[in-house]
Amino acid sequence: MMQAMESDRISKLTEPQRICLRMVLMHLSSKDIARELGISPHTVDQRLRMAIQALGVANRFEAARILARFESQAPYQSAVYQTPHVAPAPVYDRVGSSDIHGVRQGNEAFHGSAVREEQIAFRTPAFATGGSFINLPIPTPGREHNDLNIVQRLGWIVSIAIASALAFGGLLAGLDALKRLFQA
Repeated sequence: MMQAMESDRISKLTEPQRICLRMVLMHLSSKDIARELGISPHTVDQRLRMAIQALGVANRFEAARILARFESQAPYQSAVYQTPHVAPAPVYDRVGSSDIHGVRQGNEAFHGSAVREEQIAFRTPAFATGGSFINLPIPTPGREHNDLNIVQRLGWIVSIAIASALAFGGLLAGLDALKRLFQA
């Protein structure tokens, strides 16, 4: 009886109302829904108000859940026994950024920089050389924060100044060579 009443109420919803409710279920705000659909946020709110009234619920989230439950009803009964030929979902161990350097962390807590094992290759910086890292003055994968000490900072400043002077000198030498080439 409850299913029949619910399907009657859901059949009163228009397709634009259903679209807005599906987007509410994705935790989008009225502004986000409006941006996606190319309509105004007031139109989205009006569609949601009408859907709430049609379903007889208190808020947009309840309305979205009712629609999702109605639309997810499978026309066929699910299998009682799962076939043994279906492989179980893989379980990936999480490793921290210090595991990349060869120091294994304990499993007592999740670390914010932890990644799955298959992602280690993507988190290892390309400039890693045999366990010792070159600390660049910019954020890099695996080291998002600039944590250079004063000696490293001064070293980078001097290195960049020398490289700039050499590049400028090379540019001037090239221009002088071109000048001599055209004068001859």
